[in-house]
Amino acid sequence: MAIARRSLLIASLAMATAACGRRSDIPAVQAALQQAVESLPAWRSGRIQYQDSTSAGTTISGVLSLAGDDRDAAAASLVSVLEAIIRTYVDQPRTRTAFVRVEGHPEGDQSTRVTAADVLAPAEGANVTTDDLVEHFGL
Repeated sequence: MAIARRSLLIASLAMATAACGRRSDIPAVQAALQQAVESLPAWRSGRIQYQDSTSAGTTISGVLSLAGDDRDAAAASLVSVLEAIIRTYVDQPRTRTAFVRVEGHPEGDQSTRVTAADVLAPAEGANVTTDDLVEHFGL
């Protein structure tokens, strides 16, 4: 009887640990984010990267070439990119709060860059998070 209870307890703990450790489908989330960004008129080139791991945390990053001839135009384009990212991200299963380290530069001007933190002040720390985007865009 004690062995059966111990086995049941071990099995329950294993199931609980497995459920807590579930991560998002990284390729699916990354593909959805990339598609959302590429569908924007502001996007010119560049890739969105999505990382979700226990050791390195959860991050959405990318360096994008965006519509616009100067920093202000690239900043406006980056705002539309961030909105597309968060609207897509909240619909993905098993995602968690992520750091958003996306930057854009005007098409043809690699030296001028605008970061997510330049267009949206983080609530805490130096990095914008998906929680910041949810609040900013009222989702």
